[in-house]
Amino acid sequence: MLVDGFVAPVGEREDYHGLFSGKKHVCGQNVQVIADLDGRIADVGEPVNGARHDAAAFFISGIAERWADHMATGGPGMIGDCGYQGTGPITPHKKPPGGELTAKQKAYNYSVNRLRAAVERAISHLKNWKILKTGYHRIMTDFPDTLRTVTALEIFRTATPGFE
Repeated sequence: MLVDGFVAPVGEREDYHGLFSGKKHVCGQNVQVIADLDGRIADVGEPVNGARHDAAAFFISGIAERWADHMATGGPGMIGDCGYQGTGPITPHKKPPGGELTAKQKAYNYSVNRLRAAVERAISHLKNWKILKTGYHRIMTDFPDTLRTVTALEIFRTATPGFE
């Protein structure tokens, strides 16, 4: 299984703090996504404030707990990007400060990132739903339900042959 996160834009909210993602330069909710190697969504975690790093959102969203069996010894494993280092999933090597990666590390990163491309594709399909693309502007307490509904529709769309 593959894990990654994205920021779903929700706009500025007066009563909600920590929504602004400095990395993405947008106010939103960090959504953690689990996908299979074919690029189909398997699960989505509870939304977390956009200012949270993927490593923290991985645990806060409940995804780490629900998919703990995959990361356990003897489990099938999970792959994430460099933002998940130290949290359990297999991650690429980071370039050391002032140094370079070895040829072996570069080859390893290449193979890991080729597999990870499928979760990026799954996220792009999820973000094609208009409510996640243009921004959620309704009541914030309803956003988790809306996210679950869109996720269920995307899972149905990709699981049903000829439904496109």
